[in-house]
Amino acid sequence: MSTMFNKAHLFKGLRIFLFITFLAVTLILVFTVSKETKEELRLVSPLFIVFTVFSTFLSYFFNIWRLRYIIKALGKEISWSGAFYYTVGGMFLGGVTPLQVGGVPLQLYICRRENITIPEASAAIFTRGLLSVFVLPLLTPLVYYYRVYFTAGMMQGIVKYLSIFYGVAILLFIFVIARTDWLTKKFKGKFFHGVIEFKQVFRKEFVKRKGAFFMAYVLTAASLVFHFLIAFLLLRGLGVHADFFKATVLQIILTYGLAFMPTPGASGLAEGSAYGLFRDLVPRSILGVYVVLWRFFTSYLGMIIGGMALSRFLVEIETAAEKEAEK
Repeated sequence: MSTMFNKAHLFKGLRIFLFITFLAVTLILVFTVSKETKEELRLVSPLFIVFTVFSTFLSYFFNIWRLRYIIKALGKEISWSGAFYYTVGGMFLGGVTPLQVGGVPLQLYICRRENITIPEASAAIFTRGLLSVFVLPLLTPLVYYYRVYFTAGMMQGIVKYLSIFYGVAILLFIFVIARTDWLTKKFKGKFFHGVIEFKQVFRKEFVKRKGAFFMAYVLTAASLVFHFLIAFLLLRGLGVHADFFKATVLQIILTYGLAFMPTPGASGLAEGSAYGLFRDLVPRSILGVYVVLWRFFTSYLGMIIGGMALSRFLVEIETAAEKEAEK
């Protein structure tokens, strides 16, 4: 159990996350909160705040559900509790590690407890991320249509970066899968070994269960849709009558743009990016409040739930180990 993750590194990442987040939030609030802020907050709509909460939890629900279908496409089953700890525990661990990779050891451990082999678990983790990437092409026309309505410099640059980055990533994935045998002759390492395992699992299991695999894709899209709705619903909750598609496009850009940021949980970079992008839609007097609440619903809340769930999970594991030792 102690090898699941390095606790020292975990707490170090958490401290860095909290420090950078506190600094970023403080700076944003200092430069945006004014006398007008109190007046603007009188326009808050409790109904839309409730809608924001519902949208957030529906995103979590479909995220958990899609994992069950990914595992089902492998010919295995994972319990609701296992899928829950896998998903929300990953939110916390991903939030306190650079590039959001900290959840992988926990996810592999949970899969082993559910009688899912390491190659199958690795394929599930890889597929989970891949499905999210392959939802992006469906959203690209919307992003490109609305990008012209925002501040030219920053917006155009981010859209071009995302287009190139994810376009190359998708083409590279297709190339690697198509030419795996050739690549493994030229290169060695765990990455290409993992690609071979994924390809074998894909051919052996996923292809046989196309229905479950397609449902996993649909549920991935559903989870992302409810996540993308958070920006617009929160804006309305704060009394800002922003264009639905403009707010949604900004949420899409931030979601994909922050996925590979180097700081733990994209701390600092997420708050700064949200401040820079949403300032065209949100009055300056409540921009800081909006950024903090937006970050709470898109990140902090999931990490809080994940941290609580992970603590309970670790207690369950330790209690089970003690009982086993007493026998």
